[in-house]
Amino acid sequence: MPFLLLSDEGNKVRELYGVPASMGIIPGRVTYIIDKKGVVRHVFNSQYHPVKHIEEAQKVLKKLDAEENAQTQSGASRT
Repeated sequence: MPFLLLSDEGNKVRELYGVPASMGIIPGRVTYIIDKKGVVRHVFNSQYHPVKHIEEAQKVLKKLDAEENAQTQSGASRT
């Protein structure tokens, strides 16, 4: 894969990002898309729709890739 995935087994990252537990006991499920500059570009929070996390991530990653390609092409056309 051309990107990193994070598994948060000890819930440390979940705590740092302030992800709440569902019903106070079930660890929350949030997907963050963070760009190459470290900027959080998208957050998707859904405890009960795990497939939607994948769909959302793919949609956002395609959009970010298109933006990056457009910037690369516009930069190349200026030289």
